Amino acid sequence: MTILTAVGEGDHSQAVAPTAYDLAEAYDEDLLAIHVIPQEDFDEHKQALNSIPDFNQISINQKEQSGADIARKVINESLDEYDRNRVETRGRVGNPADKILAEADHVEPRFIVLGSKRRTPVGKAIFGSTTQQVLLEAEHPVVTTVSD
Repeated sequence: MTILTAVGEGDHSQAVAPTAYDLAEAYDEDLLAIHVIPQEDFDEHKQALNSIPDFNQISINQKEQSGADIARKVINESLDEYDRNRVETRGRVGNPADKILAEADHVEPRFIVLGSKRRTPVGKAIFGSTTQQVLLEAEHPVVTTVSD
């Protein structure tokens, strides 16, 4: 099995990665860290690049590789020492919650580990939450870390 974690570029990922890695070590599992680039961010980036003369189009595969690079950077910055053979990184493009859930369906993780920012109930209701959607829809156990 695998421990699946979703990491971003925010401060809350600094707590998520160590928690996910600790679980991977405790259960002698591999850690899969993914970073999801929202579809609208990809579309805006693609449109900006297409305005440059003689620039070839950027593909989703290239953007997913960028996401994997971001996940690797977060892991490297969050963990002092770790077994690189235990950790894999991937990038995805699309709706973050949907992509996390799809990855979970694909890899069948022991746990999904996510970070969450402390928000008021009204803030959650108005703005929604990737973590909240994954908690409600995941078919696997979800561990969350909370940061301010």
